[in-house]
Amino acid sequence: MRYFFAFFIPPLAVLLCKRPGHFVVNLVVWVISIPAIFFLGLGLIGWLICIVHALSVCKVSSVDKRINRMVEAISARSQSSTPVI
Repeated sequence: MRYFFAFFIPPLAVLLCKRPGHFVVNLVVWVISIPAIFFLGLGLIGWLICIVHALSVCKVSSVDKRINRMVEAISARSQSSTPVI
């Protein structure tokens, strides 16, 4: 779902990844590029930058979640087993 939002509403996708700093940056670029689409036609470049940024933030967020699950599994396994001397 986040990847769907990354194409149409990039700041929302970044916000769903719980990255407030990246959200602010993406929102500023997105808000600037919206009127530029209608007046200059150059807003598409800003829109594409927002999309690429949102996709990369979503990917990093999913990798972080996977790493955290692996770390929790390893620490739970090491705490439950007793060392043999």
